[in-house]
Amino acid sequence: MECINYEINHAIEHMLENNYPRKQFWNMDLQIPDLKAGIRAGDDSIIVGNKVYNMEGPYPLVLGSKTALIHTSCDIVAMGAKPIFAMDSIQAKPEEIKMVIDGLKKQSVGLDIPIIGGNTQTIEELKSCVSVMVHGELISDKIIYDAGSKSDDVLVMLGHPIEGDIGERAQKAKNKYDTFLEILRNDVEVHACKDASRGGWLCNLLEMILKAKVGVKLNSIPYPRATRYLGTYIVSIPEESLNDVLKISLENRCPIMNFGKVTEEKTFLIGNEEYIDKNRMIQLIRSFPYKK
Repeated sequence: MECINYEINHAIEHMLENNYPRKQFWNMDLQIPDLKAGIRAGDDSIIVGNKVYNMEGPYPLVLGSKTALIHTSCDIVAMGAKPIFAMDSIQAKPEEIKMVIDGLKKQSVGLDIPIIGGNTQTIEELKSCVSVMVHGELISDKIIYDAGSKSDDVLVMLGHPIEGDIGERAQKAKNKYDTFLEILRNDVEVHACKDASRGGWLCNLLEMILKAKVGVKLNSIPYPRATRYLGTYIVSIPEESLNDVLKISLENRCPIMNFGKVTEEKTFLIGNEEYIDKNRMIQLIRSFPYKK
């Protein structure tokens, strides 16, 4: 109990760290015609018309060479879009350039996302790092927001944890992308999706339910370390969608776990144990600036 309480508090601190910058940029959404997801949505990507954009980083150079494009494109797909191309921004010492470029190229080939521009610099006094921007396009009129969970939804964890060498990471990510987009192309109802990325599955699940102003009851633990980056999707679906989602996942050999249910009661339960009560949950909901 002490361990999970620590991880819940850690997740809450992580969620709230972006409140100040979002509040400062709050009214800038109003300047963009046909904006469907921006600062106010607080989602993992922005959407203008049918175009979807996400930028991640800066990553330490070694980590970014393994996962920067994978991580950045993951949020594009989660909102119901196919990644089209990417750009990078690299700061590296001359002797590091080959390592990071070769790593990004392997990710690009494995994911079928061309890198077509960006910026590379070798200023010695700056710390080496890499950032990536990915552009995608919605595959339909349906946008999958992370705030769309509804009472009685089933929660599933979709995809392999993203680990291993670059090729293995890209293959696992591509398998998850293809499976999720096939689910959407088959008109299976999906209410919400979020990448279990920085902050771990617990942090991202809490953010989903706080935005949706609902609660959750977990019937299993999808991964023992709740704050670890997984790169899997947390997907919120109506119960009647579950069989279709399972069938498509099986056909694609994509791992899936049914691990909880969304509740109307604003609490956080694991089994019958309450870890966040209604008063605390309402307080957290009020502290979030995001709007559906």
